[in-house]
Parts: sequence; structure tokens; C-alpha cells
Amino acid sequence: MTTPIKASTAVPLSYRVTLTLLEPLFALNGAMMTFLTPQAYVSGITHEPALYSPANQFLYTQLGGAWLLFAFNEVVVMRLVDDLRVWRLLCCGMLVSDLCYHVSSVQAVGGWARFCELGQWTAFDWAVFASAVGPMVVRLLVVAGVGVKNVEEEGGKGKKGE
Repeated sequence: MTTPIKASTAVPLSYRVTLTLLEPLFALNGAMMTFLTPQAYVSGITHEPALYSPANQFLYTQLGGAWLLFAFNEVVVMRLVDDLRVWRLLCCGMLVSDLCYHVSSVQAVGGWARFCELGQWTAFDWAVFASAVGPMVVRLLVVAGVGVKNVEEEGGKGKKGE
């Protein structure tokens, strides 16, 4: 059996800071926004304040819960489980969520044609984009192994008891 590769050794510091410090803060901010000011969230994402309905609060609570799960996985699991395989698995799962989130962002503004009108973006749009795309790219890099040290090739491979 091979010794697990330590994420703390293999994953660059900039990736670890993004995934275990910056993004959890973004996720907590998003969760608090959907819990406390869902009208502002909907207005910011869709540019249509009238789309918010208190009857749909359960959807914002679900979204906030998903963001809390992201924050928990990054702050607790990724810090306590120093295993590159676990980090890659978590990043794969979060990438599925990222894909859905970005598709929903395009849907929120009315489709690709409107989404691609960058000159029409608000400061909120840019903040949402930056806070979502940056960590997503880092997850892609971790999963693809870009910038991640392959400790096994550097002599880190071994069997228990060696």
C-alpha cells in the first residue's frame, strides 16, 4: 500500500490559500446574502428586482446551504485531511457544482447573448464572476495536476513499514 501524498506538500500555497481561506469566505458571504437579503441577491444576479418572491425563499435557503457545505469542506475537511486524493475528489465534486452555478448565472441574465455583453456588467456581476471563476480554475488545476507536485515521482512513494 502506498503512503498517501500530502496535499500540504503537493498543492501550491496559492491554491491552498484560495481553497481553504478565500473561497470559504466568499461562500459564507453568499450564504449570508441568500439567508438575510435574498431580494438583493436576486436583484444583483438577474438585474430584475421584481423576480424575488418570498414564496421562493426555500430555494435561497437551499442555495445558502450548498454554499455552507462548500465552506465546511474547504475550512474543515481540506484542512484536517491532508491527502491529495481526497482534495482531488472534493475538487471534482465542487466542479460539478461550479458548472451548474455558471450555467445558472447565464440563465439568470437571460442567456448567452446578454451574458456576453461585458460592457453591461455591474460591479456586482464582476465581483460574482471573480469570486466564482478564480476558485473554479484552481479546482481544475488541482484535478488536472497542473502545478501540483507529484511526490511519488520525487521519491515519496513507499509502502507502510518502510
